Amino acid sequence: MVASDFTRSTLEGYPGALKKTVVIPYGTPAPSGVARKLTSKAQPLRVLYVGSLQQRKGMSYLFDAVSLAGSAVTLTLIGRKGGICAELDIHCAQHRWLESVPHGEVLAEMSRHDVLVFPSLFEGFGLVIGEALSQGLPVITTANTGGPDILRDGKQGFIVPIRNPEAIAARLLQLHQDRELLLEMSEAARTRAGELSWQAYKDRTVALVREAVAAE
Repeated sequence: MVASDFTRSTLEGYPGALKKTVVIPYGTPAPSGVARKLTSKAQPLRVLYVGSLQQRKGMSYLFDAVSLAGSAVTLTLIGRKGGICAELDIHCAQHRWLESVPHGEVLAEMSRHDVLVFPSLFEGFGLVIGEALSQGLPVITTANTGGPDILRDGKQGFIVPIRNPEAIAARLLQLHQDRELLLEMSEAARTRAGELSWQAYKDRTVALVREAVAAE
């Protein structure tokens, strides 16, 4: 049992015989009861990143995308630095950076932003994606994060190729210009989060275990 199709794909290189592999995505927090309001494109798009600040997470591509989007966006970073890096220090100084905040404040920050960008190069499952959906926050992410297992491209956010800041910037500019689409995605995100509760994850896991035990 794995949490994402990307994780399942990594098992294809296993030299031994694999039995049936089932994808059961992790759950999300209960969806926020507060609906988003239509915002004006006269204001910059409020972009959020949550996670460790290291290249495995695609940080350089995020920074390049934000640079390409220019004044159309602002960026908040939440997470600890993954090591010593002078260039990363420069970017953290240029943008709003919160090294560490309680989980409840992470959710609150999600509710105060317009879109989460999570451009990770490889990730077993990005829990922050589901957390963002629960706060009505559309997500721009890659196929290597578990994102495709819990959101539909163009519905609750966008799936972009890895290492592609141009694709990220294009989606950011699209949402900056089309605030009606942003609002639609926000509502779709909350609805999707309601379908992905931790109870639903528990029920599917228990059912799978019972099926496996019965087959023995």
